[in-house]
Amino acid sequence: MRNSDKVIMVTSVAAVLAMVLDAIMSIQHGLLLTSVSVWGRLLVFIILAAVVNGLALVKMRFCGYATIFVNLYFAIACLAALQTVNQRTSFLGIIVEVLSVVGILVGCAGIYYGIRQRAEYTRDRIKKLEERAKK
Repeated sequence: MRNSDKVIMVTSVAAVLAMVLDAIMSIQHGLLLTSVSVWGRLLVFIILAAVVNGLALVKMRFCGYATIFVNLYFAIACLAALQTVNQRTSFLGIIVEVLSVVGILVGCAGIYYGIRQRAEYTRDRIKKLEERAKK
């Protein structure tokens, strides 16, 4: 499996976990899911994931940095859900905690694949420059 495929998979999973946790936390804090503020945050998650997935496909210069930043954002969003969950011992609280920990781990995996993505881009760039220098 190519690294760009791993980036797309991990970023998509991290985005879904962050969106689910954000929706659950909004409900716990008394916001309706039809609220504009909830949909605004969910839309930000969707746009960020789409941008990273698109950049992973085209392999642009700064795609590794975008992957690292967005997956860090998703991991922090999951950490925030872990810290602000109400009624930790209830069934929903335990589900939120488990999803948060999984989301943090997936976000960290996304950061790792972002670093590898940047290393692959740099390695390919160096190879191109070496081939050009040989001519």
